[in-house]
Amino acid sequence: DLEMEESSYTVSSEDRRLGGSFESNRGRLPMPITGGYQIVNRFGQYAVDGVKGHVMLDNKGINIKGQSGAQARSVFDGTVSAIFNYSGSWVVIVSHGTYLSVYTNLANVSVSRGQKVTTRQTLGRIGGDGIMQFQLRRGSTPLNPMAWLGK
Repeated sequence: DLEMEESSYTVSSEDRRLGGSFESNRGRLPMPITGGYQIVNRFGQYAVDGVKGHVMLDNKGINIKGQSGAQARSVFDGTVSAIFNYSGSWVVIVSHGTYLSVYTNLANVSVSRGQKVTTRQTLGRIGGDGIMQFQLRRGSTPLNPMAWLGK
């Protein structure tokens, strides 16, 4: 039944509402980290310093260095859609309708999968080197977080 199959691909009205309100906050989202911070790698391609030749890396997000004990925090209301361990640190993904925010290099996690979170809610503590990579995606497309975060 084609009609039924098509409906399984539609975005729920809840997702559409949340995605719409996320979109309307472009440029106003809070920093995904508590306390003082500096952005150490920006979004997109960059040359690696101190390497002979032209080594380009593609950053799917931004890398933010926080102070000791800094916490990752949700940039918007949403639902924790995934938590997993990657190379010995934790990654939390929060779904905001059609958008996702990704928080990497966490030493521990203070939320659970399926949990609803609110803007600025703590997700976990950032790992030893104090650097968190933060990504924003619409579906699978990486977005430049700098365009979405408030100054």
